[in-house]
Amino acid sequence: MNIHQALSKLDWRKRAYFMRKFQIRSPKNEHILNMSDEEFLQWADRKSMIVFNNWEQTDEYFELYMLYMKGKMQRDLETVYDVVSEKAKQGDEKAVKLFLQLHKDMTQLEKSMNRTKTKQEQVEEDDDDLEI
Repeated sequence: MNIHQALSKLDWRKRAYFMRKFQIRSPKNEHILNMSDEEFLQWADRKSMIVFNNWEQTDEYFELYMLYMKGKMQRDLETVYDVVSEKAKQGDEKAVKLFLQLHKDMTQLEKSMNRTKTKQEQVEEDDDDLEI
């Protein structure tokens, strides 16, 4: 699930607040991203930001934040990878070493993720065998 799918399940005020806070663009929200706090409160029909600040302390917000950060880190990693790859192709020794390390780390991560998926599938299969 990506951040837009997760946000689509929220109340429109929370969705707008989150998108405004992290400047997440969509075809229909450009005007919200540029609002001041006062304009946003008036638009959202709220008297203060306390409701939104309290929401930031919830598990729901934390899960959305982690999903947002995961996507952001993936985009950053792609950018770093492209830069390192280009420098490695040009013969930069440090970039070559870093490129090889990135490749090794990504391979290990992929293996780890596959093991986790396999374990989850085994647990699900074990659960299916239970009789009540």
